[in-house]
Parts: sequence; C-alpha cells; structure tokens
Amino acid sequence: MVAYNTFTDQELFSLLKKADQQAFNEIYDRYWTPLYLHANRMLRDEDAAQDLVQDLFIWLFEKSEDLDINTSLSGFLYTAVRNRVFNAIKRNKLKDNYLIEIAAFADEMIDVADEHIHLKELAAIIEREIDFMPHKMKEVFNLSRKAHLSHKEIAEKLGISEHTVSTQIQRALLRLRKNKELQYAVSVIILNCFH
Repeated sequence: MVAYNTFTDQELFSLLKKADQQAFNEIYDRYWTPLYLHANRMLRDEDAAQDLVQDLFIWLFEKSEDLDINTSLSGFLYTAVRNRVFNAIKRNKLKDNYLIEIAAFADEMIDVADEHIHLKELAAIIEREIDFMPHKMKEVFNLSRKAHLSHKEIAEKLGISEHTVSTQIQRALLRLRKNKELQYAVSVIILNCFH
C-alpha cells in the first residue's frame, strides 16, 4: 500500500493532475485546517471560512488537470484562499474598513512559508488535543470538522440526538480554546503576521 503521507507536495500535485483520488485526499488532509485558520482569521466567520476552503478544494480537484503551479503548492493554496477572501469581501460588499485593511495588510506582509510552518505546528497541537478528548467527543468532532458531516448526519450515523452532537462539538471547541499551548501558538502566528 502506497503511503501518500510520505510524498512531497510536488509529488502529490503531479498525481492529482492524473486524477489520483488518494493524492487529493492527502493534500486535503494536509492543508484543510491551516487554510481554514488562515481564511477564518481574515473573515472572522467560521462558516464562511469553511465554505470558502471547501469550495477551493472542490475547484482544485475539478481543475487539477489544467493547472500549472509555478510556486510551491502551499504558496499556491494560500494565495488562492486570500484571493477568494478578497472576492468574498467584494461580493458581500462588506463595509468594515478594518477587515478590508487587515486582509490587504495580510496579503502584503505574510510570508507564506513561515506561516505554513507555524500553522503546521498549530495543526499538530490541535490534533494532539483532539486525541486527548473523550472517545464520543472526539468521534463527533472528527465527523464534524474532518468528514464535514452536518449535525443531523452525525446524529443519524451515531444514533444520538442532534442536541447531543451540538453539545459535544461546543465542548470540544471550548476545550481547544482553553488549551494554553494553542493560545500561545495562535499568538505567535498573529505576531508573525504583523512584523
């Protein structure tokens, strides 16, 4: 069995251009969380950030055969997210000048490679924290955030109520927010964005 998680981004992208579903899955697993965090930091809207990143991955899969990337895959994906954020801001005619200024500033100042390293560290901390969650909470959280199932779908799959699903997800998010290591990592990323 081929271990796709050992492939470089360039190798994965070459396989993706040949419509390799496993290569796409590995790219998705590798970049979904950091790209979501990046979009959410600029949009300050979890649902909009999730939708934006999900749409980006759908587009990537559908257009991969025709894409030629002249930079690193991570650089390409981060640029695509930022462009989509700017388009969402224009499309929704957001009048919050602060948000627009922050998004523009981030576009000019963020060093993608440095940010990618910090976001990978943050994703590793999040994964470790998820591993320490009680079994049911972890299962519900992973189905919500990784499998992207709705509360109703999770409830049906696990034979529990939607209210229980919602409660488990809220508790999982609260647990992540209370983690001091995560708070520190987020602070480092934010500080690195502004100098």
